[in-house]
Amino acid sequence: MTAPDPFPFIQHGAEEVHRTAAYRFENNGREGPASYVIQRTLSGAAFFSDARGRHLVPPGHAMLFTHHEPTAYGFPPEAGEPYRLRFIAFAPAGTRGIFERLRADFGSVVRMPDASEATALLDEVIQRYGQRQFRDRLHESELLFRLLIALYREQVQDTRTTDPIEFGSHYIRSHFRSPVNLKSIVQKCGVSREHFIREFSARYRESPGVMLRRLRLEHARAMLAATGLSVQEIALACGFTSSNTFCRAYRLKFGRSPGTGRR
Repeated sequence: MTAPDPFPFIQHGAEEVHRTAAYRFENNGREGPASYVIQRTLSGAAFFSDARGRHLVPPGHAMLFTHHEPTAYGFPPEAGEPYRLRFIAFAPAGTRGIFERLRADFGSVVRMPDASEATALLDEVIQRYGQRQFRDRLHESELLFRLLIALYREQVQDTRTTDPIEFGSHYIRSHFRSPVNLKSIVQKCGVSREHFIREFSARYRESPGVMLRRLRLEHARAMLAATGLSVQEIALACGFTSSNTFCRAYRLKFGRSPGTGRR
């Protein structure tokens, strides 16, 4: 049996302009392969409808969707100017998890400003697709991965001002391997320590300190099983300041020392 292709590839990419409500698609009725789509508004606006309701997609924003899902999009009947867009449709392969995580964390309509890294990558992908300028399939896949990661990173940065508690959660998950502490995390979020701990604990059902320690210890346990690094090296690679601190936390969490767990 042939293994599934792990490399995503572009199925189509273009710039379009639409002026009437005749431009409308119901995704659960689409034919063909189950493409994944990033569609960015250049001017005017589109609408996107899903289980959460109807959303406008103004300039500097993009809609994310897949064919064969129960969503719809198109030209808003109330629009006063043409809708100009750029989009790519691609076979997701190895990018499926990133795309779905992006939608789960931030919704199907996301910010994608003109000067952003994600917008530059989207424009590059569309240009290279149109001019057949990808070096090879790996280059095409690399650009798609970079585009999705840049788009995710930009949404995280936006939450720093719109939702500092969510930003703190993303910051912890992205930086737990570094020697960050609660004080530095709270400073990044721009709120008081008491407010951050209270709101974070209520939303995520664990305190920020517990989440930080849990992520470090789970990563350490995986490293103990998969590498031959010393306990000291693993402690530092997982964000602990010393092997003694790591060993105490590991024993408290798993009921045995790191060395015993490895044996």
